[in-house]
Amino acid sequence: MRRKDSLGGSTSSFWVVHVADGYTDNHQKMYKTLTSLALVLAIVVAIPLATLALKPMQVMMFHVDPELQEALMLGKPVDAYVTVKSNADLGLKPIRVWGFGDIKIVKVRLVSTQQLYGLIHRPGVFSIYATKKFHHAPLYYLDVNQYSFREKDIDNVFHKAFGPWIGRNVTVAIIDTGIDYTHPDFYDEQNRSIIKVLVSMFYVSATTGEYIFWEPYKNGTMEDLLNFDMQLWQQYGEPAFLDINGHGSHVAGIVAGRGWASNGTYKGIASGAYLVIIKAFDKDGTASMDSCLEALEWVYNNTEKYDIKILSLSWGAAFASDGKDPMSMAANKVAEKGVWVFAAAGNEGNIPTTIVVPAVAEKVFAVGAWDPYYDKVAPFSSLGPTVDLRMKPDFMGAGVMIVSCKSTYVDFPDEYEVGDYYVALSGTSMSTPAVAAVAADFIEYFRYWHHRDPTVNEFMKWVEDNCRHINFVKDFLTGWGIPLAPHG
Repeated sequence: MRRKDSLGGSTSSFWVVHVADGYTDNHQKMYKTLTSLALVLAIVVAIPLATLALKPMQVMMFHVDPELQEALMLGKPVDAYVTVKSNADLGLKPIRVWGFGDIKIVKVRLVSTQQLYGLIHRPGVFSIYATKKFHHAPLYYLDVNQYSFREKDIDNVFHKAFGPWIGRNVTVAIIDTGIDYTHPDFYDEQNRSIIKVLVSMFYVSATTGEYIFWEPYKNGTMEDLLNFDMQLWQQYGEPAFLDINGHGSHVAGIVAGRGWASNGTYKGIASGAYLVIIKAFDKDGTASMDSCLEALEWVYNNTEKYDIKILSLSWGAAFASDGKDPMSMAANKVAEKGVWVFAAAGNEGNIPTTIVVPAVAEKVFAVGAWDPYYDKVAPFSSLGPTVDLRMKPDFMGAGVMIVSCKSTYVDFPDEYEVGDYYVALSGTSMSTPAVAAVAADFIEYFRYWHHRDPTVNEFMKWVEDNCRHINFVKDFLTGWGIPLAPHG
């Protein structure tokens, strides 16, 4: 019944009822059972969530890859990459060593947690990581009916790259899947290749033991190069320099394509630049930790020889890092030599703390993707901040349905191809070379007015004054904003 107060008013809405004693006991037992199940379920859910939260904390506190420790605790021997001061001795036999000035990265085999703990406390050790697989950011295939990509060169329009500055005599290095050096857009007005040198991380010289390279017109003609590559492709399944994946050619075209095959319609943003091509990624678009370190070491050692000013990296790996992992520290060292390094932020989606390695590196510019057709952040573009709460990405670039050079040795879906020589692709892989090319244009502009090369701080000051700011301050969504090509 409903209880009444002394004034006859209703003071509550509960019902007073009588139940059998047995029912009450059963109800209590059921309640206890459900409570126990709920507690177990909460623990099951909480443990992986806590693990996800603890891994970045473990990385920041000890700079040790959790995957490495987990494998050793299971009794599995693992290869570890130890970043250490160049004069330090690890007390272990190295498998391979890569040098970057005052640091080195040493690959060793660990068989126990005791060895790992011994390394952690050894003087001069910066970080210890397990091997990782690197890949170029996926080429997102979007609905072609939603984008008018055949009507204009959208990345040039978006970055306002129609001024007098086209990156003349600026050298941009690209580590990727190689390049289709037979493409018409990679030749200048005299029909000479715009590539200074091609390097392969797939083959070494039988005489020198060094990774093979080809300087056009010094080692032979471009026809000689193609014949050489075709022989390797037929014999070993992978050419030394030729792009049979399609990613590297597209990236290179965004930077420096001359536009001959389209009568000038589709040009690179820095269509006067020269290229240095380092092939480290295979036909499937993947590369080992060793190959990527070899490629970065080659750039580090050959920056002065080939006058490399910019390095574009349209690839990465998703794992917890505060920038002390081997790949990030190697990229930092390249940057310390005066090379401006741009790296893809990643295509992990609009989810916080998903910036990939090596874009997380402190001295590397992480580039996210902007949809220039609908004027918004691309839905696949990774967001910051880093796990140690640094604001990344640094910039945004046009990264949706970008038309650039198509390798003639790769078949893409017909609906994305534009004629015989071009294709529209999407990803932070595309936005990264776009921003790198704007930087090349700025270098030419600065040289003209100041008769010297700009510093990276001067570039940042110019970007601050001239880029399109999405927000008033740098944030973890769009960084500083969208760099625009100089016109003055």
